[in-house]
Amino acid sequence: MSIENESIPGLSVHHCRVREGQIRHRSRIRRVVSIAFLAVLMSVSLSSAAAAENSPARKLGRGVANLSLGVMAIPGEIIETSRERGPAVGMTWGLIKGTGMMVATEVIGLFEVITCPFATPPDYKPILDPEFPWQRFTNREENRSARKVRTATAGGRRVQE
Repeated sequence: MSIENESIPGLSVHHCRVREGQIRHRSRIRRVVSIAFLAVLMSVSLSSAAAAENSPARKLGRGVANLSLGVMAIPGEIIETSRERGPAVGMTWGLIKGTGMMVATEVIGLFEVITCPFATPPDYKPILDPEFPWQRFTNREENRSARKVRTATAGGRRVQE
């Protein structure tokens, strides 16, 4: 034993407990970050892998993306409201709208994950507009024009409005 341990009893025990707590806290943070990263990676891979316009796989990818990334609705609504009505309204009313859309996005994402094998709504059409959470940060007119092009090139049948 060293002289320091004898002069201050319990120092080494307390020091070890603090270090153990820090190590446990760091491992929890790593675990949470790893799970979040895997959820994002899975949602992006599922949504990009399901290239078919209206299919159960695309519905599952859309549901997982909306369920795991629904929190993106908050900044998306703040940005959209700020563009339309100004920054003061965006920071207040946009935050309220974003919180409501976050809840709706996650609930609809859960619904789509559960019902992915079934054609509900008909032809596996998306319930939300925009279809994926990250599309909130692009121009809405670009999304609408891309949707019209997909409808026109779907072999003469109406895919999506």
